[in-house]
Amino acid sequence: MKRFFVVASVAVALLFQFGCATDEQPTSPTVTDSSTIGAPPFAGDVHLEDMSEDEVRALALKTPLEMITVLEGTAKVKLQVRFRGLRDVGFGFPLYECEFIDASADALAGISAGMSGSPIGPPGRVMGAVAYGRGFSKAPYPFLVTPIDAMKASIEHRTLAEFLEEAPAAPMHSLYAPVKTPVMVSGIQAHRLREISAYLEGSEFDFVEFYATFDGAPAAPPAGFSPRLSAGDMIGVALVTGDVTNTIGFGTVTQVYDDKFVAFGHPMSSTGYASLPVYKAGVRGIDTSLQLSAKSSYAIGNPIGTITKDLTPAIVGELGPVPETIPVTIVYQPVNNSATETHHAVSYGYEHLIAMTVATTVDALRMERSPGSTEGTVTLAFKETDSVYTESFRVASANPFMEVVDTVNAIVGGFTGLLTNNFSKATLKSVSISVTDSPRIVRALIDEVSVPDEITAGESVNVKVVLLPHWSVAPDDGRTMQREVTFEVPEAFPAGEAIVTVSAAVLGIPPQDAAQGPPPQDAIPGFGQDMPNPKNLDELIEQKLAEQVELGLIKVTLMPAGFGANLPSGPIEGAPPQDVPLPLPADIEELPDIGAELVIDGFIVAGTQSAPIMILPAADGE
Repeated sequence: MKRFFVVASVAVALLFQFGCATDEQPTSPTVTDSSTIGAPPFAGDVHLEDMSEDEVRALALKTPLEMITVLEGTAKVKLQVRFRGLRDVGFGFPLYECEFIDASADALAGISAGMSGSPIGPPGRVMGAVAYGRGFSKAPYPFLVTPIDAMKASIEHRTLAEFLEEAPAAPMHSLYAPVKTPVMVSGIQAHRLREISAYLEGSEFDFVEFYATFDGAPAAPPAGFSPRLSAGDMIGVALVTGDVTNTIGFGTVTQVYDDKFVAFGHPMSSTGYASLPVYKAGVRGIDTSLQLSAKSSYAIGNPIGTITKDLTPAIVGELGPVPETIPVTIVYQPVNNSATETHHAVSYGYEHLIAMTVATTVDALRMERSPGSTEGTVTLAFKETDSVYTESFRVASANPFMEVVDTVNAIVGGFTGLLTNNFSKATLKSVSISVTDSPRIVRALIDEVSVPDEITAGESVNVKVVLLPHWSVAPDDGRTMQREVTFEVPEAFPAGEAIVTVSAAVLGIPPQDAAQGPPPQDAIPGFGQDMPNPKNLDELIEQKLAEQVELGLIKVTLMPAGFGANLPSGPIEGAPPQDVPLPLPADIEELPDIGAELVIDGFIVAGTQSAPIMILPAADGE
């Protein structure tokens, strides 16, 4: 039963997620400002007394309550709600059911994303925070409240990641889903949200909803701005900030305890341990929607503290110290134009957003969705070592946005993924990524292989490889390219029929999807054979450098016929399964490893071809 509720909640959450792309909302949302709200806004700090669960259980049904929240600017308002009872849902704490009955409820379209965390209680008291609501809801707009008892307990909760010293879903009744944290992403086109949703689906972003926004970095603070926080204030939690892309989630503070505070009433990402800069925030109004309205929010000034925990009942913050972030430098070189250098900061625990930041930044600067080739170099510096890791990639695509995301994420995640990197802790100190565009499609398919009919063991064999490049890079003197490679056939090579196989070093990537990132491990000949496991980060860097494969690399191998070279694609009657190696003849102790390599500079090579050759015995063996 518990598993059912988890699945149901994720299904409802995904229904709400990423619904702001323009092609999914043909009509513009209505922006509701404070002039439509009957309750007058007020400034200044709010001081509330905590209300225990026992006190809440003693409340009569339909007891009038207040919600304190921000609807425009930084001024707060008090909105009318009422108590409907308790729900024991298996969290280890109950949820309080309330309904939004304020005269402004219809104008606001009910509970909005960004209201999560708004304190609820009788005047001067806080019983908990707005946390879960219904989509497509109508008056009287029911919602669920996370108790302040559970939120306050989050402050002392010891997260699992703290035990690992690692910087880095709640089950819910299917009628309700978290009042999602609206995450504003600047620099991204609205149509890209659909692609990003597929990339992030099932991750910790099930509790947020992304919006493309034209807001940039946090706005300058207005005159008289105070960085202090009190119940009902808006905050922005920064995942990424920078010159082009800013990714900031917004919600409401529920209660402040000296230099610590709790907010949201539900997780943001449910990561447990967190290290995220937090800003004071403002609201430009409510973007109303039949599905789920949202506050149009923005961050203000400089960070005022750190989000330290991200748990089921709440996020926990600490005022004062600002967390360290990862500086990411992106240099983009477009076609026939000067390079642009941008700078961003990505929060620890969200290293996988480095790839999205790169792709979004390049996409914004490119200003078009067009086919071509993209080359890039990723340079990673670490806190644990002076060694630097550098890896290049090449993409040929009609639309390289997601290919760049996948490729950069694979490179970065090879070190920062807690379960991907099994060898050594790797904390990024800085990241530099250069990306260069080209209008050519630098793909080439191996088309033909030409070898002599026969060769004597002990002599050299010349192999001619014919490649079919994309028409945009085809040579002027014809439609194909030809390369040659020569290698010696050992005298001990067994006489008889043999096969010369010419293969791209990176296998298994269809030509029409030639987004070339780090090759799959099983595509690298000899990977994992007699290679010691790294014992520290320096050894891990050395191994990854050694494993890098040039994307234009071609492997040429000579093998006795029938021993793994160009095996037929269909089953052969009486033959063993293809995944079972054929036995070697009794007079051959091991499979020969004979061949050569050549590199087609600047190309992404795909495909494989083979040709038969007869090996004659060496002269002294006749």
